Amino acid sequence: MHAVPNRVRSARRLRAPAAFTLTEMLVAVGVLVVVVLAAAKIFSAASKVSSVAEANADLLQTASAIESQIRSDFANLPPNGFLVLQQVEVNRPGVLQTLDATLGPAEIRADQIAFFTRGVRPTQQYVGSQEFPITGGPSPVAAGWVAESAIARVYYGHGITAPTLALNLGPLSYQGTNAPIVPWKGGPVETVNWTTGAAGAAGRIPALKPANWPLVRMATLMGTDGAPTAQFASSAGVNATQRLFTRSGSLQVHPGPLTTGTAAAGIIDPYWTSGRVDICKWQMDDLLTQTAYQYNSAYTGVQSLPFTRDTNFFSQPSTRLRMLQTLAPWAVRATQAAPADGSNPTTNHFVAYPRVEKAALGPSRTEQMLSAPILAANCSSFKVEWTWENGLGREWTGPAGFGASGAINGTEPIGMYVKPNATQPWFGLDLSTDPSVQPVSNAPLFTNSGTIGTWGTIGFPLVVGDNSNGVICSVEGPRGTGGLPIWTTSSTQDSKRVYQAVFGLNQEDPSAVAFGTGARGPYTPLPSALRITLRLHDPLGRIEGGRDFQFIVELPKR
Repeated sequence: MHAVPNRVRSARRLRAPAAFTLTEMLVAVGVLVVVVLAAAKIFSAASKVSSVAEANADLLQTASAIESQIRSDFANLPPNGFLVLQQVEVNRPGVLQTLDATLGPAEIRADQIAFFTRGVRPTQQYVGSQEFPITGGPSPVAAGWVAESAIARVYYGHGITAPTLALNLGPLSYQGTNAPIVPWKGGPVETVNWTTGAAGAAGRIPALKPANWPLVRMATLMGTDGAPTAQFASSAGVNATQRLFTRSGSLQVHPGPLTTGTAAAGIIDPYWTSGRVDICKWQMDDLLTQTAYQYNSAYTGVQSLPFTRDTNFFSQPSTRLRMLQTLAPWAVRATQAAPADGSNPTTNHFVAYPRVEKAALGPSRTEQMLSAPILAANCSSFKVEWTWENGLGREWTGPAGFGASGAINGTEPIGMYVKPNATQPWFGLDLSTDPSVQPVSNAPLFTNSGTIGTWGTIGFPLVVGDNSNGVICSVEGPRGTGGLPIWTTSSTQDSKRVYQAVFGLNQEDPSAVAFGTGARGPYTPLPSALRITLRLHDPLGRIEGGRDFQFIVELPKR
């Protein structure tokens, strides 16, 4: 064997590939990690931006659909309908609340509005044959009757959910109380079978965060098939309610207009409060008649109801209270001869909301009906404010020079006067963050005592009185504690402030007699416009705090 020369071995060593040192390897790995992390961060940020943009698009689409539906309903107001507004302050703006930490001191409202709208609509609940014979005789249903109506009572507002209750049961009140269920409070509840009125097993409803409250549009068709029962000529059980007024018991309201027999007793009515029925067996004339008159068993016939009562207005029946009862399940029994359960504001003043579900609880149509009214599954606040335009109700133009410095004595029918270049006022619950919003009866910048406020003034016939405590607006009704048309719910419902207003009873003529009052009634024209503010949330939580939307709906002039 021959030895390899040294110079050959040296050449081989010179041609051998060079290797990375440990330091170089560590530096390379570190750079790679930085690049990967940067790329991941960029990708994550881009993904988040894309996700938020998608959530924004979804909320915009939902808000647009809600606005379109509301505008469509208000564009078709009938000439003989009325409107009821109830504002409920769940959290005052600027006050830190405990319902949802992500909302902080945001305003939370659970307002409700009900009115009537025209347009042919089919029922979603009607089943069975329209020729089904009524027990005890042939069916009085016309052969050509169609399960639809040309007018409906429409409700907008929040709803409550009770997904853990058994089928056919509904939440009646908080356990051991008469207080109806509200969106902002959960806990043990008493239940009721919605068709029979029989008490059900005790249940519990969850305490939902406001971001999970459903916003509801509930349409109740006004129609009749001529039958005296609640079955609406159907063999499939109850699918109609006999009346819109709420509460059962010794009702002083009849299924038909001005009937002479005693009122039906023992009827768990109205069925529409269960959320499972969308037909009311009343025409508008039936509703208006029962709104204006009270059955009295002491003598044959009926007696006229006052529009409102200056004192104990929750304790005695009145046209105003019956209008309010078309809004939602109402705890004050204004349809009874002496609804004394409203006499104690500490324990018996309630608000109530219809029951809905985000998903059908069963295969039957009655259970599926609970999910049909939902407009938005996640709405933490729904606020409705109203206004009148300049000149509404005015029958007197005033002397030359009537204006910012013009004097009035409080008796002229000047109606609504908004000063030129002044901001249009909005009325409702007073807000700590926006002093321009006030009840008409307490608006500090609107006076009727000889001067004109910063924005203008409001006078007869839109107000029914004037004294040192401020004007009393016809639509707002009697004033509660502190001279305001505002009252507070019972402590069972966490003492929330409530403002109510009713509109449209005597239509647009200030000199017209209000229906059924027997004399010139209060002038309650419809609002000129409504300002609606709602806060929607992404169900996946991609937009913290939700997103606010606001739009103004101008109501058609009659």
